[in-house]
Amino acid sequence: MTMGKLQTAIKWAWTRITGWFTPRYRALIVESDLPDTLEKHRVYIVEESGFQERAALLCPCGCDQVLYLNLLADERPRWRVRVDSNDVATLAPSVCRKTGCESHFWLRQGKIHWCP
Repeated sequence: MTMGKLQTAIKWAWTRITGWFTPRYRALIVESDLPDTLEKHRVYIVEESGFQERAALLCPCGCDQVLYLNLLADERPRWRVRVDSNDVATLAPSVCRKTGCESHFWLRQGKIHWCP
């Protein structure tokens, strides 16, 4: 097992144990520019002219890297974001980092679900 896979397995187990104590990820829609500093447990959705262009969030593993996700339908890869009435965010498909911490997770109803 590589170090990245071991870290992901530990994160997955830790999330299962403590998942009900962690705050939910909430969406915040911003016009054209992201703030200089991103908050934890927040998904920023960049909108221009009424179109959602991209989303950004801090990596939930704690490495503090900013993850940028394309929301434009005609570009690949592409994610979809759903925001419920309480501003709780859901992303699809999963987010899989190929470099750095190699985190792989789902964000469903504001909760991180680590992929084993």
